[in-house]
Amino acid sequence: MRKGQRLKRIQARLTVENERDSTESGTIRLLERMLFFSDAVFAIVLTLLVLELRLPAGVTDARLFRGVLELEPKLVAFAITFALVAVFWIAHLSMMRRLNAFDWLVAWVNLFFLFTVTLTPFISTLLGEYSVFGNAWRLYCLALIAIGSAQFVLFLVIYRGHGRLIGGVGRREFWHRLIRAASPAASFAVLLALSLLGFTRISFILSFLIVPTILVLVGFSLSRRR
Repeated sequence: MRKGQRLKRIQARLTVENERDSTESGTIRLLERMLFFSDAVFAIVLTLLVLELRLPAGVTDARLFRGVLELEPKLVAFAITFALVAVFWIAHLSMMRRLNAFDWLVAWVNLFFLFTVTLTPFISTLLGEYSVFGNAWRLYCLALIAIGSAQFVLFLVIYRGHGRLIGGVGRREFWHRLIRAASPAASFAVLLALSLLGFTRISFILSFLIVPTILVLVGFSLSRRR
């Protein structure tokens, strides 16, 4: 009788452990799918950027170099956008890799963030087609503000509940990452304000300083000891 009861307890314990392992395995698979999907979206966006670089119609071999030079506005827009998307990908990688479990709210906010990222080929084309000192640049800034704001919301969702999804987070680290997550949207909000006030050239020129500055901030953050 005692042996039968002991056997039933062992079987019940094994059943609970198997169910727990199955649940954890399913959660890990969902997390991996979300991360793989995000990386695929970034890869497609970066590919679409270069597909917009086309030589003018009727360019002959003799005028090939001149034709490439005529692409200067599009090349500048491509370079800036590629660098910015790369920065957002690094920041996204830094945030998402710390997740210990899948979370549906994170998944939905992540989709919204990816939606804003997919706008970059379109706004890059606008910037290359029209003057960088007019409304095309202002639309570009608005799109980057949207991407930065979505990234900031994603950060807040991931780090909610004192960082329970990432195994906890200290106060100093939280504020450091909070400021870093808010910096892209804040930076392009300043650039947009300068453009609307009539300082469009200064706004565009300063964008070349913002890109490396964000890169330095990302590198500094990643070099911090966890």
